[in-house]
Order: sequence, then structure tokens, then C-alpha cells
Amino acid sequence: MPFRLVVFFILLVFIPFWNQAQQFSTHYTNLQAQLASGWNTWSYGSMLSHVLLPEGITVNINLRQAFIGTPYDPDFFLDRVTVDKSGLVRPLAHTFDGSYTELLIENWKGNSIRIQSAAKEKEIIILVTPVKKSSTRYYVELETGMLWNREGHVQRKGQRITATFPTREYVIQSTSLPIDAAHPYTSPYLIFEGDTTVAFYTGEKKTLSEAVATIESAKKNFENYALKFGNGAEAFKGIQSVLGWNTLYDANKDRVITPVTRGWNEAWHGYVLFEWDTYFASLLFALDNKALAYSNAIAVTKGQKNNGQVGFIQWPHGTAGTQSQPPVGAMVCWMIYEKYQEKWFLEEVYTELFVWNKWWIENRTHEGLLTWGAGWKGATLQNIMLESGLDNSPMYEDAGVMEVGNKTLLNLADVGLNSLYVADCKYLAKIAAALGKSKDEAELVSRAKKISKLTANLWDNKNGIYLNQYFESHAFSNRLSPTLFYPMLAGIPSSRQASRMVQEHYYNPAEFYGDFMLPSCAKNDKSYDNDYWRGAIWGPMNFLVYMGLRDYDKAAATTLADKSFNLFVEAWQKHQYVYENINSEKGIAPEHNRTNSDPFYHWGALMGLMRFIDDGEYYKMK
Repeated sequence: MPFRLVVFFILLVFIPFWNQAQQFSTHYTNLQAQLASGWNTWSYGSMLSHVLLPEGITVNINLRQAFIGTPYDPDFFLDRVTVDKSGLVRPLAHTFDGSYTELLIENWKGNSIRIQSAAKEKEIIILVTPVKKSSTRYYVELETGMLWNREGHVQRKGQRITATFPTREYVIQSTSLPIDAAHPYTSPYLIFEGDTTVAFYTGEKKTLSEAVATIESAKKNFENYALKFGNGAEAFKGIQSVLGWNTLYDANKDRVITPVTRGWNEAWHGYVLFEWDTYFASLLFALDNKALAYSNAIAVTKGQKNNGQVGFIQWPHGTAGTQSQPPVGAMVCWMIYEKYQEKWFLEEVYTELFVWNKWWIENRTHEGLLTWGAGWKGATLQNIMLESGLDNSPMYEDAGVMEVGNKTLLNLADVGLNSLYVADCKYLAKIAAALGKSKDEAELVSRAKKISKLTANLWDNKNGIYLNQYFESHAFSNRLSPTLFYPMLAGIPSSRQASRMVQEHYYNPAEFYGDFMLPSCAKNDKSYDNDYWRGAIWGPMNFLVYMGLRDYDKAAATTLADKSFNLFVEAWQKHQYVYENINSEKGIAPEHNRTNSDPFYHWGALMGLMRFIDDGEYYKMK
């Protein structure tokens, strides 16, 4: 996240290189071999970089202004295409497997250009179509090469390019004649005038009409496949597209992963995986792609440090050394297992999840209750807030920190964390039972009961809601957030308590209820301003509240699912974006009002997922 990205760089000194030995099953190895195959947008460098795995051939589409440009014009040459806040790139479609992709370059030098691809096994067609033309002419340039130091020889031969390997040769050609132009590419390339439609392809020679027909067929398959989701078809296309566009190949560990959003990966040397973000990506994939759900859940779970926690952040050279993030792993892994019923997946993640569960008790408890922290002395309040995942939440503004032993803890017994931990114990106990680990199951049930009992003491009968409590004064904090509804996720409240929470707070328009919900802090909080976690609507927060409401108030849960779904679909249909967060006053606001929200962040799709769960469709689709 942008705020987190800036602040987290100060913590890099606490991120050692990750050299922990990884143990994977044959199931996992076969899974990765299945996933890392064929043409897809595997490289983080550009959304218009199509790569063939396992060979590593890359075909990049670049755009260059044909007229003389203004000196130092950063838009003169467009070669690293990704979604940002400028509105230049509209990601229209992307299947999970890369069999169809489509995006629109909108108003570049007054031109709009549609770029589509259709891939099947070892063959690909890329179609570049001018949609709107301006007086500014441009070139479409096809750059080729080999990625990740893979072995192979790429060479231009006449009007086509060949990629040669010991057992096979691939031919890359086009439906138009290239022009002669010497540009400083370091590998073979072809250049074309941008005023007409052109197709690039591998395999046997094709006409433009044949290439267009293949693209149209792939697009029709994309559209028709979504129809199986009925009224959720448009939402499914948005979910599939944001996940598909952000799925990459990690050449360091030979695996397929899905970072939060493509544009961030350059800064992190190839990819960045945040803990709870990636678990939620796994859950989103489980809607219709078991393999990618498994791959991401295993990737983040295996990012466990030797001291026990699943790291806050993972990148090619390391993982966060002393901090974690909200414990949602067991819940997500159980929900995936509930759907697909494959025990090898549970076996793959169980040990790390069990060790991580114990880590919270050993490293983040004070006076019996859990709080957020950092594993070093002298950590700041902002350092600790990052572990919560709620980077600038008003809940923590007045809390302060405490040094306890060799670590620093938040001076606040956190209702949300304790509730998520109880839920983690309960879901992990289900996993232990499924794997026949009765001793572990009993231990987890005991932990859940103990923390549930202590969390129950955070109930404030006067206000009819659970409240965070300062450790030093034992006074309640009056800063309200949807995390205070999380006890319902853990099954802690009585039905009467839950009813009060829902009626007095959830449905309270001065706090959380409205056309656009849930704001990430109460509207009447003194710091509510819709900047990030100070009031903006977040998919993961809505999702966790929704999961708790389902067990206590189905109508309230359905209301939240429907309102979230409507916002998600509106964003996708109007803008082809999946927002990191949404303004709780303006909803899908004009772009200039979304300055602190990434426009294409995968966990934003949780806003659409709740409806599928609410309708019972989530478990039907396999």
C-alpha cells in the first residue's frame, strides 16, 4: 500500500536475507510445473510483456512517438505499461491462465490503442488495434529476448524473429511489413506504423483476418465463461482480471505468485507479498482456480521466519524479520479446503500455521491479551501500526507504546487482534482434526477458550460494544472501528450482545451505516477524513465483519454483501479498476478524489466476493 510502502523502507534494516530451507511435497512441485507453463504476462516489467514458460522467451509491445518529441518528455516512449493513477491504462480482461487478455491505452498523445492476446499452449497471437487516432503518429515496436538468463538464442531473420532451443525453434512474425529503423534495443525487434491494426503471432503463417478471428473467439470464451456465475458474471470478470493481471512468475523460487498490484514490484526487486493481502488473494482465487489458490496460500505460509511468525512482507531477498500481520491464514486455508477437499494442501501448510499460532502467544501478549508489536526495543508507534495492517488507523493514535523485555508493544489490548486470534485457533483446530492431530486440536481449543474469556472482558455494557483497552490505565478507548465487530467472527458475543452491536453501531448512520459502507473508522471520529484507514472502505475489513455477521444476523450480513458488491461492480463497469479502498462519502468518486488508493489492487475484489458466499455460489463453483 502506498502509505505502507513509504514507511516500510525505514524498516529494511530489520529484513535479513531469507535463506530458510523450504520443504515441499511432490504435490506442490507438480502444481508449480503445471502453473509455470505457456504464454502469460509473467513478467512484472510491463503488462504488455508476454512470456513463454518454461523457455523464458519474451515478446514486449512498446509504443514510440513518430514525430520529433519534446526534450525530456517521459511519455515520448512507452515501454513499461502498468496501471497507475493517471488513467492511461484500462485493464479490460485477463483470464487466470492467460488464454485471453485485453487492455486499453487511453489517450496517449491523443491516441487510444486496444491490445489483446490469445494464447494456447506454446502459441500466441497479440492484436494491436488503433481505437482513436490523433495527429500524433506513433510506432508499434515488437521487442524480443530471453528473461532470467534462460538459455536460448533469439535472432531476426528477414521480417521475422526466431527463438532457437536444442529441441525446438519458435517463429515470431506479423501480419504487416516492418519498417527499417535503428533503435537502441539490445535484442531483436520489429517496428511498424501505428495507424493500422497489426497482429504478432507464433506458429504457422496467418492473415490478419485469421488472427482477428482467433482473438474474437478467445474473447467470446472469456465472456461466456463468466456467464456461469449468473448475476455475478460481471463481478467475476473483475475478480478474474485483477488477479490475472497481477499474477507473475517468481524466477528466484520457480513458482507462480500474485503480488498485491503489478506496479509495486519494481521497487521490491521483482515482487512483494504482504501477509494478509496474499491470503485473501488465495481465497479470491479459490472462487474458480484451485491451483492458484494453493500456490499463493503456500507461498505466503512458507514465508515463515525461524522464530515462528509468517512474515509481514516477503520479497526476493528476504522477509520481515520480527513482525507479522493479522492472523487470517488458518481461516483462509480451511475455507479453501472446505471447497476442494484435498488434504495434501492442509498438510503443506499445517506445521507453519501451528507454529505461527503459538508465536502470537509467546511474542504479542501482555496481561494475557494480545496486542500488536515489534521484535526490537525502541520501535515507534508507526512501526507497530504497520503490523496491524491498518497503517494509519485512528484507533491507535492515542495508544503509545511499551517496552516489554526485548520488544516493543502497543499499549492497547486490541479487540480485533484477539478476536482474529481466537478465530485462527478455531479454524486451525478444524485443520488439526482433519489431519488426525488430536493433541494439537485440544491445545488449540484450549487457547481459543482462554483468549475468548479474556476478550469477553472487553465488552462495554454502557456502549453496547467491545472496546480496546489501554494496558497501563485499564480504561477503554472510545475510538470505534469495524474491528470491534470481529468478536462475532470468533463466536465470542452472546446473541444479545451481538444484537446491541448491530443495532446500536452497525446500523448507526453517525458511525458506520450508510449508502457506502463500512467506513474504516466511525464517521464521528475526530480523525475521520477518508484518507486510507481513516474512514475509507476496505475489502478485507468488510469481509471479516461480514463473516462474523453471518453467524448472528443474516440480514445485516446480506446488506453488507450487497452494498459491497454494488460498489465493486460499479468501479469495474465504469473504470475497469479494482480499488484498494473506496471513499465512504462519495463511493466510486472521480479519479481526483482517490489520491490515496491504488486503482488495481487485488484484495479490493473481496468487495465482490461476499455476494458469492452469501448466495452459496462460492462452494458450488469448482
